[in-house]
Amino acid sequence: MVGIEKRQVECALPSHPDIQAVTSHLGNHGWAMSWDKPCLPGMHCQYACVPGKLMHQWDPTPTAYRHPESERGGLYCGADGIARKPFPDRDYCYQARHTLLVVSHLGQKTFVCQTVLPGDEAMRIANPVVAGGMQRLAVPGAKYWIAQGSHCYVNSGGYDVNTACVWGSRDIPTGNWAPYTIGLEEREDGIIFVTVGWNPVWLETATPFRSQVPDFGIKVACHGPHCENTPCTIDPAIHSVNQISHPQNHFNGAGGGAACVTNYSPFTDDANVVLFPARQGHLYN
Repeated sequence: MVGIEKRQVECALPSHPDIQAVTSHLGNHGWAMSWDKPCLPGMHCQYACVPGKLMHQWDPTPTAYRHPESERGGLYCGADGIARKPFPDRDYCYQARHTLLVVSHLGQKTFVCQTVLPGDEAMRIANPVVAGGMQRLAVPGAKYWIAQGSHCYVNSGGYDVNTACVWGSRDIPTGNWAPYTIGLEEREDGIIFVTVGWNPVWLETATPFRSQVPDFGIKVACHGPHCENTPCTIDPAIHSVNQISHPQNHFNGAGGGAACVTNYSPFTDDANVVLFPARQGHLYN
């Protein structure tokens, strides 16, 4: 008698307006996990929320940011093939109390890709910004996992989501090889910190385009009585690789990437991130 192979139970991504599927045509079947990693019994399975919202389900036991606990985000896949909320009284996603506006002056759609945390911290959460349009990034607050901030990679325009918001390779300057990064964090008193800088991976010796200046610039602008350390600008028209303009708070972070930190009050100040073509930086400085 020929043996019958038993099919492995797999948990399906819930269909919900707050959840956006990630590479659903691949082996992760829409979960915000590696493209070849399905959601199987005994696993916590991460998912991506729509722009402006943040994942609100994870393993409730960790009390600090450490591995492997930091990878146990999302829903718990049971032996019966049903994905359940670790916090039944919470929604899948929650609306961030504050958001940071991204304004694009680029001629093509681009993606600001947030890393999955708690999770494997790959940049799978898509925040699309249409050509000449705007998008709001969710600023994590105290409700976010262990009050952690978020980290995003800013891609050049013209790449689709399955090229931009993935763990890629140095063959293409997208995903974890995108030129710029944004960090967002809300302090207990409500002050928001925005870190903008060069992606350290862009600078690595093995990166073939390490000496190339990106085809767009990025700027953090702020207007109001409590804006500090602005503007912060990377303008390819005047800056070489790993250069940045900032009045005070300019530093080199992990991996040697030049960066700066801006802070502002969302209650009194108007802050945003501006993306602009490389040859038009003078219009936004």
